[in-house]
Amino acid sequence: MSAEGKPPTESSLLAYPLGWVTRLVTRFAVPTVAVSIALALVALLLSATRLGFRTSRLDLIDSESNFNRLWVEYIDEFGDEDDVVVVVEGANRDEVVPVLQTISTELARRDRLYNAVLHEVDLSMIRSKGLHYLEERELYAIEGFLDRVDPIVHGQWGRLNLGHLFQGLAEQLRATANPSSQAAQQAVQRDVAQLAESLQAAMYERGRYQSPWPGMPCLVSTLSELSSEYLLFDDGRLGLVLLRLAKHDKESFTQGSAAIDELRSLIRDIEQRYQHECPEIKIGLTGLPVMENDEMRISQVSMMEASLLSLVGVACLFIAGFGGLRHPLVTVAALLLAMAWSFGYITMTVGHLNILSISFGVILIGLGIDFGIHYAARYLQLRGTIRHSDEALIKTSQSVGPGIFTGAITTAIAFCTAGLTEFTGVAELGIIAGGGIVLCCVAAFTVLPAMIHLSDGKRPGENLPAPLDIHGWLQPLFRRPRLLLAVTLAGTLMVGTGMSQLWYDHNLLNLQPDGLESVELEKKLLSDADQSVWYALSIAESPEQLLTLKQQFQALDSVEKVVDIAKFFPVDHAQKRPVIERIYARMASLPEGPPRIPVDPPADLGRAIAQTQALIADNPHTQRTQRQLEQIRHMLRCTPMTECYGRLSDFQQRMAGDLLSRLHMLRAMANPEPPRLADLPESLVTRFVGQDGRYLLKIYAKGDIWNMAAMEKFVQDVRSVDPRATGNPLQTYEASRQMKRSYEQAAWYALVAILLVLFLDFRSVRYTLLAIVPLGLGVLQLFGLLGYLGIPLNPANMIVLPLILGIGVDDGVHVVHDFRRQTGRYRMSASTASAVVITSLTTMVGFGSLMIASHRGLQSLGRVLTLGVSCCLFSSLVILPALLAWMSRHCADGLSDTEALDTEAFDTEADGTSLAERLDPGGRKIHRWDEAHHPGTSRFATPQDRSLRVGSARDEHR
Repeated sequence: MSAEGKPPTESSLLAYPLGWVTRLVTRFAVPTVAVSIALALVALLLSATRLGFRTSRLDLIDSESNFNRLWVEYIDEFGDEDDVVVVVEGANRDEVVPVLQTISTELARRDRLYNAVLHEVDLSMIRSKGLHYLEERELYAIEGFLDRVDPIVHGQWGRLNLGHLFQGLAEQLRATANPSSQAAQQAVQRDVAQLAESLQAAMYERGRYQSPWPGMPCLVSTLSELSSEYLLFDDGRLGLVLLRLAKHDKESFTQGSAAIDELRSLIRDIEQRYQHECPEIKIGLTGLPVMENDEMRISQVSMMEASLLSLVGVACLFIAGFGGLRHPLVTVAALLLAMAWSFGYITMTVGHLNILSISFGVILIGLGIDFGIHYAARYLQLRGTIRHSDEALIKTSQSVGPGIFTGAITTAIAFCTAGLTEFTGVAELGIIAGGGIVLCCVAAFTVLPAMIHLSDGKRPGENLPAPLDIHGWLQPLFRRPRLLLAVTLAGTLMVGTGMSQLWYDHNLLNLQPDGLESVELEKKLLSDADQSVWYALSIAESPEQLLTLKQQFQALDSVEKVVDIAKFFPVDHAQKRPVIERIYARMASLPEGPPRIPVDPPADLGRAIAQTQALIADNPHTQRTQRQLEQIRHMLRCTPMTECYGRLSDFQQRMAGDLLSRLHMLRAMANPEPPRLADLPESLVTRFVGQDGRYLLKIYAKGDIWNMAAMEKFVQDVRSVDPRATGNPLQTYEASRQMKRSYEQAAWYALVAILLVLFLDFRSVRYTLLAIVPLGLGVLQLFGLLGYLGIPLNPANMIVLPLILGIGVDDGVHVVHDFRRQTGRYRMSASTASAVVITSLTTMVGFGSLMIASHRGLQSLGRVLTLGVSCCLFSSLVILPALLAWMSRHCADGLSDTEALDTEAFDTEADGTSLAERLDPGGRKIHRWDEAHHPGTSRFATPQDRSLRVGSARDEHR
């Protein structure tokens, strides 16, 4: 291909050293295999004793990032334990509350597994200090009320005689009759109205009582009526029990499994116990620790199933592709040894696995096996013309070894460049997978040749299986390379237009298995109770700052509510305490019950009421009260005397008892000592007060927190109030962006490094660019298909970027090396075609097995990677060969790669004697004809037959 600048043969700087390594390991095959197995055993033992597991998402984030430092600061103050949430659903409050109490009691008995159990806020200790929660003006109003009833408090209970009360009200109305006392007069009129309405009700229906006393402040009434606040929502139909798991199984990849399993068993038993009486009772489990545990356990099982399935699938493909069992088995054995070495490498370098890097096993199975496939395919093709296995192994290393080495290095670089990114999870995965790929390459050049030598050393070449003739099936496509190239490129451009519809899904809940209880309950809490386990966190230095921050957060449009402990710690103690002390002192000697209050004759009472009625007659706002007073006078006249005395006496005594009860209630809440932390349940305090006495606010978002636009608005709003705010939504928002950015950065870093390595290998810009054609076209096709199929990118499947880089470049490298080994118009060799197809299929099986996983994140990873490998395979097997065939269309025809193999068998050895002459000293030179290219021909032929067939092959090229 002089016109195209194509060299007559390929020369690589790696050919000689790789051949030397192969010669060395085949000479010492048994020690090589023995040392490899020993190293694998040591690596496995080392990892079993020293390899750790990090299950927290915090371990995936750069510890030096600003948002992570804020999270660490929160953990140092409040701990790293998140709440497990038991959700109880029922028909009403009366059904839900007993279940909450039963669950809390049972959990308290299992304190070795659970702590900080909270289903209610016990206010019994705080009630004695209830007046501290009132504003100063309300306290002064209570003092004013005590001034009015002060004579009664000091024993003058006769003042509650109805006649005396109405006479007193009449005197107050006369005293406030002038215009300057209008406000005071209106207050007296309200008192008259309350007393009239209450007395009317008692006179019309004996036994009925309506309090005439002024209503107590709302907060005092609430505190007096409640001894606890249950965690109830949705009008009492939904209740929560919060708890925290005791720290066990710290090094387990599914941390807390034992405690969660026992908790699920417990709530099933309680649910069955209550469903006989309350069929609508349902109990479920959610919370961040439960969702993470469910995710870890499901992903772990899915990974194990996928790994086993991929190994079986890869082995079956080997057998089908290579037509035998022995070579696939030794190739898989070499891969397994490399994977064992990888565990030792991980233990000595990173020292642990995280929830991302646990996938390295599937990565190595999918990619690491490629090197062995290319090696075995080329070796089997060479053994068709080379009798001795050692010589075939050396020539294999020298011919496809540079391509394997370059492909391995570029793939390893594609992963290792992720170590330069800021997202720790991606960086660790890159370092682990990159090192593992290198070890798989080392095994392909050391263990695999040694094992093949031991299995094939005494076997004749004609008894070995031949790889599947892939390239023979493809040859009809390349008869018109220009047309094929135009059609495939046009199709690629059309598919690529789907990139405009590609999007990124940040919602972590969409990665969980369908129907998972913990996820469904989290969605229910978010929709029915606005009680998601995802909320922002803000830390206040003092109660005063806490109240200020709460007010600012509540004013934000994106905030639904703010939960804190501020309402239990009122401010302005210094100003309130003297007033509360005075109130308490005035009620120090209250009697246990009121004395008997004398009853006036009905006629005398009627005259007192008439005086009051006359004083309000000129006021149009008191018409209702006038009618009520008239009706009372009518009842006093019409009711029998005994009945009338009874109703009046009953009303007076109940009114006195009502007043005394209110005074006792005030005294019970008038403890001058301000509320303290010790007055509240410890399970509540630990959630809102830190070790250094700082206070926590939980800020809940309005709307769907998993919508990225809503999350971004929420994060920005929260930070506008508190720039140091943290919490799961902020962590997820920043980590998701950082992870996405890290994968993109890793892809660009890897592309630059790969181009450099390819240039060093090919020493040509032209061949470097040709080698990345499958990568570029494959990525374009993949992203276009994802857009058309509606498959989004997400935090789970973004790992395809470095994987596709490695796969696409690896295929392109082998095709370009195959092109450089030929001198005529390009025809893909049988070994290259078979190896590219089998490696791609094994990768698709390795990662496609993830599509059976119940974990939707792993499903998406398998789906996207299978599509990506298919696109790279199509580009490598059809588009790039068509391009190379068109580029070499004007080349003078020479020997094809297969014909060159036939010629190599008769090359002169170092002693000047050809291999054929040594095989047949009498001069009848025989060789094995390549049945893959010329089926139906005799397996052995004379030199004259060989010349005729080579000439025929050249005619076919023309």
